[in-house]
Amino acid sequence: MNNTKRSIKHYFILPSFQLRLIVFIAIVVLIGSIIHIAFLNYVTTKNLSEYFSEKQIEQIWNIISPAITVSNALSFIFISLFLIIVVILVTHKLIGPMLKSTGYINKINSGMIPKDDLKLREGDEGLPLCEAINKMKNKITTHYEQLESIKDSVKEPEIASKLDRILEELRVEK
Repeated sequence: MNNTKRSIKHYFILPSFQLRLIVFIAIVVLIGSIIHIAFLNYVTTKNLSEYFSEKQIEQIWNIISPAITVSNALSFIFISLFLIIVVILVTHKLIGPMLKSTGYINKINSGMIPKDDLKLREGDEGLPLCEAINKMKNKITTHYEQLESIKDSVKEPEIASKLDRILEELRVEK
């Protein structure tokens, strides 16, 4: 576990995905704000028309519309900022472990079996994936060690040669 403080740039793990998600959520909030203003205008005008003349409704609307617009704009800004923070934190906890797991698997795939198990930060999602990767790595390490131990006892030159090639392509970190 690493208890060092992280700067905000460390939370941008996959910026293109995070930015697209932030823009999508901001558009949804903006559309919601526009619908809210339109609905409020419709309901207010409809209800006020029962009690006031058209001219009075226009005057009332001219008085309250700036307040509605400002409150909706502030709501949009605060909700968007809150959602941006949530998106960054949630994607950091989800995408970070996926990228770390991918790097670990790619290292194994390249032929180098890491000595240490894959570890995630406290609070990260993906623990079942991490455990499965560690089990796979341990099984590969066990098979590698078994092949290493029987390599010298193989008398058939062709089989010994193939076994050597296999072991050369796969290495366990010391």
